[in-house]
Amino acid sequence: MDIGETISVVASFGMPYKIKPVRFRWNGKLFEVKDITYAWQTKEGQTKIYHFSITNGKTLYELSFDTVSLVWRLERLEV
Repeated sequence: MDIGETISVVASFGMPYKIKPVRFRWNGKLFEVKDITYAWQTKEGQTKIYHFSITNGKTLYELSFDTVSLVWRLERLEV
C-alpha cells in the first residue's frame, strides 16, 4: 500500500556514511525497527535519497531519507 507521508524517525548515523533507522512514529504510534531487510540509494537531480526496507516483525515498510531537506518519509507498507 502506498503511503507517501512525512514521519519522525530516530536513526543512528555512523561512519562511513552509515544511516540506520531505529524507530519511527506514524499516525501517533511508535514502531521499532527489528531488521533492515534491504537498503539502496537513488538520486533526484543533485539530491541523494536513501531508501530502507525495514520490518517490525509483522509488517514490511519502506522508509526514505532526503539528504538535502533531511526529511524522512514512509513510502509504502506491506502487511
